[in-house]
Amino acid sequence: MSQPHRPVVLRSSLSGFYVPNLFRRTSTRLLMVGLVAGAAATFGGCGQPNSYQAPPPPQVDVTNPIQRAVTSYVEQTGTAQASERVELRARISGFLTERNFEDGDYVKAGQVLFVIDEEPFQVRLQYANARLNEAAANLKKAEQSKAREIAQAQLSLRQSEYELARINHERNIGLLNQNALSRQEYDRTEASLKTTEAQVIASKAELEQAAINYETNILSAQAALELAKSDVNTAKIDLGYCRITAPINGRIDRRAVDIGNYISSDQTLVLASIVQVDPIYAYAAISESDLVKIQKQHHKDQGKSGIPILMGIGDERTFPYRGTIDYISPSVQSGTGTVQLRGVFSNAGDVMPGMFIRVRIPSEEQPNAILVPERALGYDQAGTYVYIVNKDDEIERRIVVAKDSIDSMKVVEGNLSPEDRVIADGLLKVRPKMKVSPVLPGPPADTAPAAEASDVDAPAGKAAEQSANASS
Repeated sequence: MSQPHRPVVLRSSLSGFYVPNLFRRTSTRLLMVGLVAGAAATFGGCGQPNSYQAPPPPQVDVTNPIQRAVTSYVEQTGTAQASERVELRARISGFLTERNFEDGDYVKAGQVLFVIDEEPFQVRLQYANARLNEAAANLKKAEQSKAREIAQAQLSLRQSEYELARINHERNIGLLNQNALSRQEYDRTEASLKTTEAQVIASKAELEQAAINYETNILSAQAALELAKSDVNTAKIDLGYCRITAPINGRIDRRAVDIGNYISSDQTLVLASIVQVDPIYAYAAISESDLVKIQKQHHKDQGKSGIPILMGIGDERTFPYRGTIDYISPSVQSGTGTVQLRGVFSNAGDVMPGMFIRVRIPSEEQPNAILVPERALGYDQAGTYVYIVNKDDEIERRIVVAKDSIDSMKVVEGNLSPEDRVIADGLLKVRPKMKVSPVLPGPPADTAPAAEASDVDAPAGKAAEQSANASS
């Protein structure tokens, strides 16, 4: 049968307290501490009982938004490409005898890079020059021909003979009528007349043929001369093709052939490539809405030469390269709704073709933009927000739209004014409708005026006053 609970009896004496056997199993030291504390509470006097005092509102750092004129930018990623690229190919066939560069060298326009064996082409040029001299001599011979003069003299001779035969024939006609000439002699003179007449006709034909031949020979000689000149020019060009030079300034790629190899002129083999990196191009695609804003801003600045564009490379957050847009695609890609544009930048060799780049283009001017520190922005499923401290020193949540970044500040749009007190740090420590003690950053203590110092301390004094009221 269980024993009934027996009350603890404390007896005071000059030597201490009497403790029943029921508590002897507990630690004597801990029990004595508790008894001493209880005795102190019992005999401690008749003061007011303790009451809960609310802690003062937590201090939070606040800042005022900055209002100033800013320029909005369109930022996009893209790639860098060489402003010019040339592939070197052989235009004649032959053995490679020289290579006057190292892979990756910077070459200048006109620099000889490859040399193909020139000797066969020099021989062809000499042969073409010889044919040219022969054609020139033939032309001179044709121009100095006397065939027409010879034919003309032959015609004159035949005409004289014809005239003599005609006179003799007419005389013999009279003699024949007088029976002073035999019929046989008459027939002989008549035949001689006809013969000389035929010779005159033949001489006239020979003269005409000589004139035609003279002109034809000259034309033929001239054509042969021009053909010989063409052969000479072709031989010179082929000889010039033996030396492959750089058409532009730039970096040359690694070679594809070595000295001693036979190179064909089928245009399939690329000996090396040269890329011009100064200036360099930056290609990017922007949305059509951004393009409209950029063009509107550009039309306002008619005095400027081209649309400015900035470029950054790597992990840099800055855009140290400045250039201009020299090309905008004339059509929008229907699948993506974007427009390709190209910027031109001076390049000392830092940017290489194919690199990932970022571009920034001024789109519009905002004369009264609101800026807050980036660390003052919070993000959740509802969007971007800031916490402000209202006139009652309570937290309010304001939805904003974050825009461009300027240094460590962020341009925002929403219900925000320069007079608002925005919590600059520690967003996770506060919540809406929470009472806080805002602290605005001020100048250093040794230079701050007394009035400003008292203003800064005012929220702390107000918090102390609220704490005292709560205690009472």
